Amino acid sequence: MNYVYAGLILISTAFLQGCSYPDAAKIEQKDSRPAIGVSGAPKGSVLYVDGLKMGMARQFDGEKNVLLVESGTHLVEVKAANGTVLLSESLFLSNSTTKILTIQPK
Repeated sequence: MNYVYAGLILISTAFLQGCSYPDAAKIEQKDSRPAIGVSGAPKGSVLYVDGLKMGMARQFDGEKNVLLVESGTHLVEVKAANGTVLLSESLFLSNSTTKILTIQPK
């Protein structure tokens, strides 16, 4: 009787070793939130979304990095270091949309 249990344990162990689990490093999930990028932002300028400071505008260049936001309407502003508004735009963004705003040099 003990040989039967030992055999079942060995068979179960061999079966479980043959099972493969997904490699966590290979599982990717694309974030479907909309994104905002700023092209041509001068050094020291700051990105604001809905009145909240998001960081230096240049870091969200639209090539290497974008700012993920929730779907909906947003007031996007870029202000110079002295507080001058360089860009102000109200945008409606939906799932998976990326909007790159361009600041024209003066």
